Amino acid sequence: MRKLYFSRNSFAKGARIVRDAHDQSHYLLVGRWGRRQDALSLYAIQGELLAEIKQTSLGLLPKFDLYYNRQNVGSISKTLGFWHEMIYVRKLRWIIMGSLNTESYRIYHGTDLVMTMRPVVTSNGEAFELEIAEETIEPICICVAAILDHWQKPTNRNRDKVLGDNYNVTFGESNYTLHSHHKVPQP
Repeated sequence: MRKLYFSRNSFAKGARIVRDAHDQSHYLLVGRWGRRQDALSLYAIQGELLAEIKQTSLGLLPKFDLYYNRQNVGSISKTLGFWHEMIYVRKLRWIIMGSLNTESYRIYHGTDLVMTMRPVVTSNGEAFELEIAEETIEPICICVAAILDHWQKPTNRNRDKVLGDNYNVTFGESNYTLHSHHKVPQP
């Protein structure tokens, strides 16, 4: 199993580079979330398109299609869960089991472990460590990990501190700053 690392939920800052344990770059993940038909694309570091995630529906339970070598290989949608999540990846027949509190996940195909995902701190900051069983499925696993990172509870993410009269509010990938003139008068 090879270990790969990518920074946490940083699409507002641009692309993510996926590195191995020796800090060698292997993949580049670019794109955006939030609107129907938005997509993330995973490229080999040499520039070849390997996999894509396309958002097909919005709302409380958004749906994403997974593409590998330009072929639809599966779809994933968020389910309602409390402390432990169990998500099914259609077509691939993968079961994702994990916890929103620990932000750690295990992906299985039957009884075979496909991937583990857990948060770590690296020299580049907060990241997710992916341990993937086979190098051939790394692109799909990275795409699934990006979706899981996107779905993390806002309470598990870093928040900006309040400075002066401005209030920084984060909604997924978009940041908004409210100024004191936006305050509602109190009776």
